[in-house]
Amino acid sequence: MSEHSLDRIEQAVGEAEKLTSCEYIVVLAPASSRYQGRVLAAGALAAVLVYLVLYALNLWGVEQGIDPLWLLIESAAIGGLVAFAISRLNPLRRLLIPKWTMDAAVELAAHATFSQENVTLTKDRNAVLLYVSVLEGQARMMPDIGVQQKVPQDALGAIQAKLGNTDTGDPATLVCDAIRSLGECCKECWPIQEDDENELPDRPQIRLP
Repeated sequence: MSEHSLDRIEQAVGEAEKLTSCEYIVVLAPASSRYQGRVLAAGALAAVLVYLVLYALNLWGVEQGIDPLWLLIESAAIGGLVAFAISRLNPLRRLLIPKWTMDAAVELAAHATFSQENVTLTKDRNAVLLYVSVLEGQARMMPDIGVQQKVPQDALGAIQAKLGNTDTGDPATLVCDAIRSLGECCKECWPIQEDDENELPDRPQIRLP
């Protein structure tokens, strides 16, 4: 996301926290996993296919006098280029990764982030994490126990449903809308307190896989 998008999210968090004593934290991740196994497997497969094609051409006489060592080096180089291209191009990576694998990676990363960002350490246990993973085009909303106990589950479910796929529309707008909705639905259950403190950062945090 651009700096402007990060500024918009930070502003939305600040405005929502003026309505309620709840704390909101947004964490953005380029991806929830490196998926290196899939990338390396694709590169290795490309190298093997290139080797077999060139070897077959040599056998059939289309190419003459190919040095086996150079054949191996060329195949490995092409395989490496394929792996590099896939690691840099998200559309290619997404084609190689099954949806269930991405779902599991996002779920695991969201739970890890919930712990790493100290979401459970707020005074009233009333914080909510919004975790957005760009490669997978997914988001997770993870409320702490205080929010789960007081805020109606159908209201939280409706907000999560709107975050269901960050591929549709502008991700920053989806996140800002979700934060505003959280502020509105939490303000009655968790009204703002005179001694309220900002316990979590308003600025979106970046998490690298």
